[in-house]
Amino acid sequence: MKEIYKGIVRGGLIELENETVLPEGTRVRVIPEERAESSALQAWLQEARRLRAQLPVTGDSVEILRQIRQERTDR
Repeated sequence: MKEIYKGIVRGGLIELENETVLPEGTRVRVIPEERAESSALQAWLQEARRLRAQLPVTGDSVEILRQIRQERTDR
């Protein structure tokens, strides 16, 4: 089995953890890991898009206020 090394990208270069040194010319395969906050951010963005889709399409603030008043009256 091949070794798996972990690292981080800094300044466009991959710095391997634990002072790992690979011989010059070694071919590598890089598979970026999803950052934990990335998945939380994606969930937040998805929810924001869902909520945005529920807002009125009109850009007219007077029309938006009229719709809000009508919705309150209908309750």
